[in-house]
Amino acid sequence: MPTLKTPFFSRSAQSLRQACGSGALAIVLAAVLAGCASTSAPQQYQDPAYPSSDVDAERLRLAQTRVQLGAMHFAEGRYDIALGEVAQALQVHPSYADAYNLQGWIYLSQRDYTKADASFDRALSLRPGDPDTRYNQGWSQCQQKHFENAHLHFDAALADVRFADAGRARTLLAKGVCLREEGKTDQVLPVLTQAYELDPGSPSITLDYARALMDSGDMQRARFYARRLNNSEFANAASLWLGIRIDQKLGDALAVRQQGDQLRQRFPSSRERDLYEQGAWND
Repeated sequence: MPTLKTPFFSRSAQSLRQACGSGALAIVLAAVLAGCASTSAPQQYQDPAYPSSDVDAERLRLAQTRVQLGAMHFAEGRYDIALGEVAQALQVHPSYADAYNLQGWIYLSQRDYTKADASFDRALSLRPGDPDTRYNQGWSQCQQKHFENAHLHFDAALADVRFADAGRARTLLAKGVCLREEGKTDQVLPVLTQAYELDPGSPSITLDYARALMDSGDMQRARFYARRLNNSEFANAASLWLGIRIDQKLGDALAVRQQGDQLRQRFPSSRERDLYEQGAWND
């Protein structure tokens, strides 16, 4: 995303990809690698994956293991191997919604939107109303620039009382990114303000929140949040470039030069470094 990775992804998606490591990807991995736990609130409803016997419990364990392996291969860009692990998970447990969600993210990363949407739809049919899956569907629609459908899915997820704050914050971030891509820049800041209030420790949210503040003309607050991010372990090419743009607009030549030196040294092959050298302040 300009700035999900988001299974968690766009340069509006870039903030999600870079700050999350995706996305959407980090989002999916957070759930999958924790044993495919949902980000929804504790009051979970029973779905077809819920084990009703020792045999079912073993099937679920085997499927979870395969999905965890698939998620790790996905994180490393080994999509074919990841899809193979998902296929084995579904062979063991055909009604395992998390496997379909991971499958959807793999297809989404390959820009195979037809298969991605089919996977997410199947996951939702197995776990009706699941807000995490609605988030996945919304992000897929946003990537396809089907903005109205994207917001329908995001809003459905946000309206679900089962959704925990981390999931809400991630969905608000995706909604804000999608609004920016749609050209509705006047609606971005209120949405990202809500996201930041829910999860102020998220690098991806902080990055897009600072950008939204810059776009709204609140340069001092934008610089505050950009510098907070750039002084942390989560600084990256996108956050440094944002800090440079903010300080350039504020006329702080020294800060621009200092951050530019960091960008050259730490991220010499980045697109942001090229933009800096070109003086392309509005990109």
